[in-house]
Amino acid sequence: MAWRYCYKDVLPFTALIAAECSVVGLTTLFKAASLKGLSYYIFTFYSSGIACLGLLPLLFIFPSTSQLPSSKFPFCARIFLLALLG
Repeated sequence: MAWRYCYKDVLPFTALIAAECSVVGLTTLFKAASLKGLSYYIFTFYSSGIACLGLLPLLFIFPSTSQLPSSKFPFCARIFLLALLG
């Protein structure tokens, strides 16, 4: 029963706090790096590479067992609409 509470209520809150802390950390690092002369594009490349290396092991730790939805037109239209609004 305690695990169900943890996954339902505590885990999303913890993920939200971790995401916000990483945004604040990246903003602080960008400010320091840009004062030293690092380009915005290089910083974005490095931060995306580090994020990729950090998230890649999770693919093997938590494999997905669900099937992907079929790529029909309504599904692709929803993705396009989300990308347009985002």
